[in-house]
Amino acid sequence: MQIPFFIEVYNDALTKEQCEKIIDFINSSDLTPGLVQTPLKADLIQSEKDSWDISLNADDTSIEINDLIFKSLTRCIQDYKKQHPQIDQLATWRYCQEYNLQKYNPGQAYHSIHCENMNPKSSLRILAWMFYLNTVTDGGGTYFDNYDLTMNAVQGRCVIWPAYWTHFHRGIVSKTETKYIVTGWMNYIDSA
Repeated sequence: MQIPFFIEVYNDALTKEQCEKIIDFINSSDLTPGLVQTPLKADLIQSEKDSWDISLNADDTSIEINDLIFKSLTRCIQDYKKQHPQIDQLATWRYCQEYNLQKYNPGQAYHSIHCENMNPKSSLRILAWMFYLNTVTDGGGTYFDNYDLTMNAVQGRCVIWPAYWTHFHRGIVSKTETKYIVTGWMNYIDSA
């Protein structure tokens, strides 16, 4: 009997050309060191997360890459809902407007084991999503420790998983290659 992990993989969700366009956007942006969300604020803790990031607003129509990312993500989410229809019984949710583009140079990674819904500031998150923008053959994937599952970094691959404590994960360091990802969340719509 196979036990579902609720981690879904969508290969070729973005084309090679789309991935390269997003990578070019990342490399031409003013990146800042990646921050870790603590209970009170976002902090620079490079022993936990060592990356170069830029946060964008998904609803900003002037950002050309938003259209291709969120068209693809919408298709993947529709499939995820077919695979896991009970998710539609939750309160209303949609993608979080803020999402991140991240660059990990050789030796960098999100080192610490974490989940995406860890404290009150992240409590509206129900799903996490990530696109790998390039294939990394020397590490570079994502490790889900509860399932002893390593997800390889494959260009164009979208991965969607629950944001909760059941899905703690961490990045896998590549000592020789740079990794590029786009990542964000599906959140409850906060009506407060």
